[in-house]
Amino acid sequence: MAVPASVRGGGVPVTRRLLVARPVRTAAGALGVGLALMLIVLLSGLWAGVQQRVTVYEDHLGTDLVVVPPGTDSLFADPGALPAGAAAAVARTAGVAAADPIRTLYLILELDDGKAAVAAAASQPGRPGGPWALAAGRRPRADDEVALDAVFAREHGLTLGDRLPVLGHDMRVVGLTDDTTMFMTPLLFTTTHAMTGMLRAAGTTGSVLVTLNPGADRAAVAARLTAAGLTVRTPAQLHQAALTLATRIYGSPVRLMVGVAFVAGTLIVALVAHTRVTEQQRDLGILKAMGATPGRLRSIALGETAALTGLGAVAALLLTGAARAVLAWWWPAFPVAVTAPTLAATAAAAAAMAVVAAWLPMRRLARLDPATAFRSR
Repeated sequence: MAVPASVRGGGVPVTRRLLVARPVRTAAGALGVGLALMLIVLLSGLWAGVQQRVTVYEDHLGTDLVVVPPGTDSLFADPGALPAGAAAAVARTAGVAAADPIRTLYLILELDDGKAAVAAAASQPGRPGGPWALAAGRRPRADDEVALDAVFAREHGLTLGDRLPVLGHDMRVVGLTDDTTMFMTPLLFTTTHAMTGMLRAAGTTGSVLVTLNPGADRAAVAARLTAAGLTVRTPAQLHQAALTLATRIYGSPVRLMVGVAFVAGTLIVALVAHTRVTEQQRDLGILKAMGATPGRLRSIALGETAALTGLGAVAALLLTGAARAVLAWWWPAFPVAVTAPTLAATAAAAAAMAVVAAWLPMRRLARLDPATAFRSR
C-alpha cells in the first residue's frame, strides 16, 4: 500500500490538530510554561530595575566634573570630607564656571512606624545636586527644611508641613520629589549648610560639583584639578562605580535566581511535552503505522513543544504585566524594568527551553512501536 506523502513528510497540520484536540490541557500546559517564563522576565527585569535605580542620583547631577575626597568611588558609600576651601580653590581653576559643594551620605530615620534608611543629598539652594523633579511643594531653602521622595512619604504617611527628625534635628517637609528613589533607598534633600550643622562638620564639605565654561576642555580642566592635588571623577565614572557596587552586592544572587528559574522552566516545558506525547501515543502510533517517518514524528514533537512555548511566551507577557502592576502598588521599592534586552534574553531562553525540553519526547517517539495504535487503551 502506498504511503500518503502528507503522512510521510507533511501537508496535514498534525501538530495543530493535536493541540486543538485537547484545548483545556493545551491551555494548562501553556499557562505552566508562561508562569516559568514570567519568573525569568520578572527576575531579569528586577535586575535591570536595580541597575537603573542605583545610579539615579549620579545620572541627575547636571554637572561636568566632580571633585571628591581621596579614595572616593561612590558618593554615598564613601562619604569622605574635603576642606571647606576646596570649592573656592576649584572655582579659581581656569575653565571652571561654577563650583558647588554637596554632601551625600546614608541616614537612618526614626519614624513613628519604625526606622527607615534614606540617602541624604545636601546642596546649595537652586544649584546642582538638589531635587530635579517635584511632585508637590518646593525645594529646601532654610536650615530646617527637607524634601522627601513622594513614594517614601506616602508609605510612611508623611505630607507637606510634617516634622521629621534628622540626626536629632526637627526638620520640616517642604517638598515631595518625583523619580528620586534609589533601589530600596529613597533620597532626602536638604541644604549643605543644614547638613554641615547637623553633622557638626564646620570647616569641611563633602564633594564639589564642577560646571565648566562653554567650550572648555573637560580633560584639560580635570588635569589642572588633579595637578592641584584634588581627586576628580566624571559623572560617568561615579555612575559606573555605583553600578559596580550594586553588582557586587546583588548581582550574584539575582543571576543565581534567574538560572534556577531557567532550569525550573525547562523542566516544566519538558514535563508538559512528555505528558502530551504519552497521552497521544495511540494517535502517533497510527501515524507511524501509516508510514510516518521518524523525522516526521520528531518534527511533530518539536512543533508541539515550540507551539506550547510560544503560547506560554504570550501568557508570560500578560502575567508579567499584571505582576508588575501588583508589585508597583504593593512593593514600589522593587522596580521591574522590562527592557528590550530583557525580552530578547527571555525569548532566547524560551527557544533554548523548547529545544532542550523536546529532546526526551523525540527519543520516546523514535522507539514508538506502531502496534501501540491497535492495543486497547
